[in-house]
Amino acid sequence: MTASTLTSSRALRWGIALALGLSLAACSKDEAEPDAAKGKAPAAAQPAGPSAEEVAAQEAQQAAEAALASLSEEELRSRGSQALREQRLYAPAGDNAMEYYLTLREKTGTPDASAESALIDLMPYAIIAAEQAIGREDFVEAERLRALIERTDAQTPALPRIKDSIAKGRAGVAERAEQEAEREAQRERDAQLAAQRAADEAAAAAAAAAAAAAQPTPAPEPATP
Repeated sequence: MTASTLTSSRALRWGIALALGLSLAACSKDEAEPDAAKGKAPAAAQPAGPSAEEVAAQEAQQAAEAALASLSEEELRSRGSQALREQRLYAPAGDNAMEYYLTLREKTGTPDASAESALIDLMPYAIIAAEQAIGREDFVEAERLRALIERTDAQTPALPRIKDSIAKGRAGVAERAEQEAEREAQRERDAQLAAQRAADEAAAAAAAAAAAAAQPTPAPEPATP
C-alpha cells in the first residue's frame, strides 16, 4: 500500500468520524434542549399565585385598616372632613374620605348622616377611578377600589360590572403572558433547528472533503519517447 493510499485512508476515516461526531452532537442538543423547554411549558400555563405587589398591597391594607380602627369616632369624622377638603376622596389607601367614613359607619351603631351623605357623593368618583385602574391594568388598585365600593353599597349596579372587568382583565394579562412564553419557546425551537441544519451541513461538507481526499492520485502518464 502506497503512502498516498495510506494518507487517503486516514483522511477518509477522520472525515467520517468528524461527520458522525458533528451529527451526534447536534442530535443530542436537539433532543436535550426541547425536553428542557417542554419542562418549562406547563409552569407557564399554571395559574400564578398572588404577585409580590398584590401581597404588599394586602399587607398595607390590613395595616391601614388596623390604624383606622384605632381612631375614635370624632377623629374619624374630623379626618374624613379634612380628606374631603383636600380632595383625598378615595386615595391614598388608608388616608382618604371614603375609608374614614366607612370605618365610622362600621364603628358606630347608628348611621352618621353627614358621613352617609358623603359616601353617596363619593361613590361615582370611586367607580370611575376603578374603571380607569382597570383600563391601565392596575388590578391591585382596581381591587382596592372595588372593595371600597362594595363596603359602601353592595347592591350598587356598577359592582358586578367592575368585578367582571377585573376578572377579564386579569385573564387577558395572563393569556398574553402565556402567548409570549409560547412565542419564546418557538424562537428557541427555531434556533435549535437552525443549529441542527448547520451541523448537518458541516457534517456533509466534512464527509465530502474526506471522500475527495480518499480518491487515489492518478498515476502520471508515461513519457512519450
